[in-house]
Amino acid sequence: MSSRNMVFDFTQCYPKHTEEGLKWYDCSAINGSRLYCSRDAENKIKELIRPNGISGIHFIDSGDYHYITKIMTDFIREPFTLVLIDHHTDMQDASIGDLLSCGNWAKKVLEENQYLQKLVLIGQEQKILDQLSLFHSEKLIGISYEELKSGDARKRIESLDKQIPIYISVDKDVLDEKYAVTNWDQGEMSLYMLEEVLKVLVTDYDVIGIDICGVFPEENSIPDFLRAERINTGSDEELYHFLRKRLRKVKKSS
Repeated sequence: MSSRNMVFDFTQCYPKHTEEGLKWYDCSAINGSRLYCSRDAENKIKELIRPNGISGIHFIDSGDYHYITKIMTDFIREPFTLVLIDHHTDMQDASIGDLLSCGNWAKKVLEENQYLQKLVLIGQEQKILDQLSLFHSEKLIGISYEELKSGDARKRIESLDKQIPIYISVDKDVLDEKYAVTNWDQGEMSLYMLEEVLKVLVTDYDVIGIDICGVFPEENSIPDFLRAERINTGSDEELYHFLRKRLRKVKKSS
């Protein structure tokens, strides 16, 4: 798996050194990629993914590029469950034509991917989940931050069909600002709570791949950026080593 772990760096937000087993891509020259993804940008991103496949741990820059998860899951050719751990649902209607965006990509996966069995939203506030107009869909499951906090979420996560592999997408804006600093409004989850959710998922289910987004782009003020870089780098390294260790254990025992 280590050779398939990738970093997609659009905003030069990641340290230039890479952790062991991570392949770093400079994506700063891919135009038409921020917030909305042009057809040309989508094709260029697919060309970076195709030689490596998606069965690894991938860092995909800020939430402005979270649509890359949709591109990743387009490569899946078997029934799967998508688990989205995020402060937002990313289930908006398209606002510029039918362009793929950071706000509508999850809805597009739900409506367009023939292999998707379930889309599991984890970590949003209950009031946000209640506003979703698509909850009539039998494919959509919402597990709120309130359920995580109360401890009621674990049974719901464990009730997912264990015969169906999962793809996991994490936006660090779900975390409290002690553990991540992003360019979007954030939730209150601790890093420990996030890892407890991930532990259940990677232990009990066959994981196709994992991506992680949520950084503070370098274009912001230097002091703010340096503080954010320190916090985000620490959390990214912690999540990367936590997931690699867990995934190796699962692989050895299977």
